[in-house]
Amino acid sequence: MQQLYAKVIDEEQHQGVTIIDSNNNVVGDVFATTISGCDEKNTYGFQHANGTEILLGLQRRRFKDLNVAKYTVEHMGKRFTFKERKLHNFMNFRADGIVLETPYIFEDDKEVTLTMHREENLIGSMNDHKIFVDDISDIEAGLLILMYFMFKLYKREDYHIARILHRNW
Repeated sequence: MQQLYAKVIDEEQHQGVTIIDSNNNVVGDVFATTISGCDEKNTYGFQHANGTEILLGLQRRRFKDLNVAKYTVEHMGKRFTFKERKLHNFMNFRADGIVLETPYIFEDDKEVTLTMHREENLIGSMNDHKIFVDDISDIEAGLLILMYFMFKLYKREDYHIARILHRNW
């Protein structure tokens, strides 16, 4: 497995997150963007060093699907959808979807790491400190990195729900 690193850049001329490899080569950059039908605060893009771009956004929720998030992926003018599984999402993060005819599963490892599976095979993982990938495409690298933002959003919501449920009445 190859290790990647997220480098937060906060300079006057450039702010953002840059992903680098162990040789300090730039893999790509994360940026804020918009996708129609998605929450503007929770939509991000990843531009690979070779120019490949992928976007991921949290779809706006309607009342009937308030407890199940859907995510829109855009790549080369095509749209794909990832969806959390009902009931499963109350305990752990899990989003399933198909991109370019390949099924992917993103799930937490019941700790603080997001894992990425392609057709049942573990191909990457990411937490606040490390990114590990195993023979992935540019699109898959972008998916893993961007889905981590959605995972962090899920963890924040999960924390607030747990606080409400464990409050002493």
